Amino acid sequence: MFGYVNINKNELKVKDFNLYRAYYCGVCQALRKRLGTAGRLTLSFDMTFLAVLLDGLYDLETVKEKRRCAPHMISPHDSMEGDACTYAADMNILLAYDNLEDKWFDSKNPGAKAGALLLKRKRNKLAKLYPRQAQAIGDYISKLHEAEKAKETDLDAVAGLTGEMLGEVFCFKEDEWSGTLRKLGFFLGKFIYLADAYEDYDDDKKTGSYNPFVLKGIDKDTDGKRILTMMAAEAARTFETLPVDKNLDILRNIIYSGIWVRFNKENEGETKND
Repeated sequence: MFGYVNINKNELKVKDFNLYRAYYCGVCQALRKRLGTAGRLTLSFDMTFLAVLLDGLYDLETVKEKRRCAPHMISPHDSMEGDACTYAADMNILLAYDNLEDKWFDSKNPGAKAGALLLKRKRNKLAKLYPRQAQAIGDYISKLHEAEKAKETDLDAVAGLTGEMLGEVFCFKEDEWSGTLRKLGFFLGKFIYLADAYEDYDDDKKTGSYNPFVLKGIDKDTDGKRILTMMAAEAARTFETLPVDKNLDILRNIIYSGIWVRFNKENEGETKND
């Protein structure tokens, strides 16, 4: 489901793209330290956005290092390392574990079960370190299963489950900005869930798989896009209330443009096939 909260590279300055890539590498390095090379396979763009956001808001202790890694052995590259990337990596592991457990629950995919077993020990340690976030992610999976089983057609209710969970993940600590971070995560979470439902609309309609757009009889090319635009607008409006100066161009690129890149690619593919 995740992977929508990404940059629009075509509209990002070279220096900002390089900085974003350094944060991506920083989260990747943090995952490698926790899980070894295999940990990098869980890395998501969404949690890279969180690292950039938290460092931009709190100006956390972050150090730029020169690194070589398996994909970049010839020349060293910048890697932003510190509290923001560490937290994002930890949330990435919690989310990846429950996502794999969910895939096993849905399809009995042996690869998903093997991946979950690989992450389980680290996930349990992180659950003790971040009990609020771990509880929110675990509750989300069970509530989502219940909603799907009940064939829930209330878009706000079912998409809100993802929003509530991501809001807790975005809440780095309880302080004056926690409410705004929860709200930002809430609207981005709803956008992610509904964008995924939009993307799977045609396949789910054919197979009869759960999809709230299909069950509610919503025309995805009119009302579907309008609903997604509303969620994106609320996320942007909430973001602009945060006193972020650092990384602002990267964050605005993602909020206003990047979250639509995958969506637009899917639409372009459909248009060409019509």
